[in-house]
Amino acid sequence: MFANVGFRTLRVSRGPLYGMFIVLFIGVLIAKFAGQMLIDSETNFSHIIGSCSQIISFSKRTFYSSAKSGYQSNNSHGDAYSSGSQSGPFTYKTAVAFQPKDRDDLIYQKLKDSIRSPTGEDNYFVTSNNVHDIFAGVADGVGGWAEHGYDSSAISRELCKKMDEISTALAENSSKETLLTPKKIIGAAYAKIRDEKVVKVGGTTAIVAHFPSNGKLEVANLGDSWCGVFRDSKLVFQTKFQTVGFNAPYQLSIIPEEMLKEAERRGSKYILNTPRDADEYSFQLKKKDIIILATDGVTDNIATDDIELFLKDNAARTNDELQLLSQKFVDNVVSLSKDPNYPSVFAQEISKLTGKNYSGGKEDDITVVVVRVD
Repeated sequence: MFANVGFRTLRVSRGPLYGMFIVLFIGVLIAKFAGQMLIDSETNFSHIIGSCSQIISFSKRTFYSSAKSGYQSNNSHGDAYSSGSQSGPFTYKTAVAFQPKDRDDLIYQKLKDSIRSPTGEDNYFVTSNNVHDIFAGVADGVGGWAEHGYDSSAISRELCKKMDEISTALAENSSKETLLTPKKIIGAAYAKIRDEKVVKVGGTTAIVAHFPSNGKLEVANLGDSWCGVFRDSKLVFQTKFQTVGFNAPYQLSIIPEEMLKEAERRGSKYILNTPRDADEYSFQLKKKDIIILATDGVTDNIATDDIELFLKDNAARTNDELQLLSQKFVDNVVSLSKDPNYPSVFAQEISKLTGKNYSGGKEDDITVVVVRVD
């Protein structure tokens, strides 16, 4: 179960109160920055141009950045962790669970590929040629592109497809000379989809993890997807989010030159990160650890304390019922994302920005890859 504390209601995804809140919040911003900013109406308040570098987006994550602001990472160089090694080789069990958000918005009716995607704008891959060496990752297509008529699932789908192909080839030829790190896998996959030009327009986050036989977890993260390691139901390691502002993550983008020039003429710019911007981490795993890779549909709704509580309440399932455990976890998060009274992480962040208390889940695509160390 997850904790549920009462706050004022905010339905983040839709509803009349959502519209009232946008008016209220924009009013607060205008009062604060009157005469010093210009709101670009073409992006549905998804970016603010001028001296205000904070990026605000309420329903879908943005792909614009302030023309004057630079990228700021919470962890620009990554962190290294060590908890002491154990004798190996380690083996791994994996499970995948997901649930796309409702596609009842009119903007999706013309995006057939997006509607057919079983994971929505999220995607994932798991490469396991043997139980001792596994690559896994999740990617989250930036949904703001759907409002402009582009399939936001295309770039995350193609990126995960290429990362799967690259890590599969790597597992088949795993000499030290050819070994690629998770960060290099992201880079190689991104280069391939750019060269092949299958994706016309889009942006995506990406997080990739390598689980080798010696138990030394290697992770590369770009954006606001997440990896956490739980030991005896307690969080012992996690990655940090990379954002340029509220609800505006670092992202790998494919944007035609004419669109870049048009944005420049308007005095704005897109968020254009490269794989080199990804943070890298290492952490020594122990047997019975549980590792979760998740898109922000999880972390925008629940906190790590909630995940600890869930794992503690379902500890008996972590061994032989990992798939059932993973699906139950996703089902619980989906339920909370639709609860107008739940104090989600996303709603609490909005409360901090406005100085008022709001509650409500954030409906989004939710995808997890869960790994158990044996």
